[in-house]
Amino acid sequence: MKVNLGCGYNKPKDFVNVDNRAEVNPDLIADATFSLPFKDNSVDEITANDFLEHVPIGKTSFVVEEIYRVLKDGGRFNSFTPSTDGRGAFQDPTHVSFWNANSWLYYTHDAYRNLYGIKAKFAGKVYDVVTDHSLRIVHTKAQLMAVK
Repeated sequence: MKVNLGCGYNKPKDFVNVDNRAEVNPDLIADATFSLPFKDNSVDEITANDFLEHVPIGKTSFVVEEIYRVLKDGGRFNSFTPSTDGRGAFQDPTHVSFWNANSWLYYTHDAYRNLYGIKAKFAGKVYDVVTDHSLRIVHTKAQLMAVK
């Protein structure tokens, strides 16, 4: 199973498209800040493009833990989020949490995870991509795998 979390109007056919807004006509309406409606270790891949910045700052760790919970061992997690290293993170008034490549250290390095008791453990690549030179917008791309 592949899940497109926070799908909005972008709904690939080979994914279960999930959003908390009925008006975008997702396959499944769910609010990830409360729970993901999937069993533990049941999902092969989750894509979350322009999603995490809309999760309130106090809920971000919970949402990443939920993503980890439902992913199978080795399940892929792909995130594309405006980075604080560019203007995109701050120019949109609907953004309520802020990310950059270093944010993923808390989910990929044991020292950071252990310091805060984070269960979610991922391995993979995290890097920045300039997505609009004229507006100086940078996105952080995370291509991760759940390690269980």
